[in-house]
Amino acid sequence: MTNTDTGADDGRPVRRRDAVATRQSLLVAAQTLMAERGVAGVSTREVAAAAGVNQALVYRYFGSKDELFAEAARETATNSADFFHNTPLPEIAPALLDSTRGDEAHATVARYLLAANDDIVREILRSRIQDYFGTALAARLPAPDAALRAELLAALVSGIGFLRDRIRTGELAAVDDCTLHAYVRQMIAPLLEPDPADNGDRPSRAD
Repeated sequence: MTNTDTGADDGRPVRRRDAVATRQSLLVAAQTLMAERGVAGVSTREVAAAAGVNQALVYRYFGSKDELFAEAARETATNSADFFHNTPLPEIAPALLDSTRGDEAHATVARYLLAANDDIVREILRSRIQDYFGTALAARLPAPDAALRAELLAALVSGIGFLRDRIRTGELAAVDDCTLHAYVRQMIAPLLEPDPADNGDRPSRAD
């Protein structure tokens, strides 16, 4: 038998919906609002309204606001694995920057880094950055310091995304994607494959 939910905040009936679809709608709404305003700036009422359901269903399915946003962050991050394994290396940073303005699964890295002002979300993202950049991406990069260079790429993407989409600095907010991507590819090239001739300029790392 299909489990369904009904009810709106103002008492009006809403269309019946499958419980799994309701739960997913709440997660999608939480992901979108979290990326736009962070966890602290979003209420469960707003999430429910965006999903088109009664606020009580947030607590029925997730128990609390913290659990809702933690699961939203975990789900989005989990969906990113294929992207980091399969995307051509020169296209990873441009694609992540594109995801700050869309709903792609790999938006975690670019969009959700900007929302990491909550301890629960921050810990989840720290783990995923390690998984995807420090492990998956680093495994595709040549030595030396592959994991460090992978995290530097994460820092570059999140910094550009923050200035463009949150601070909206003049040039970054106005630049077209084609021009931005061209510069970003040039910026990340040394991180993806360092020039052996530069080894003499690379600082040694302590053991």
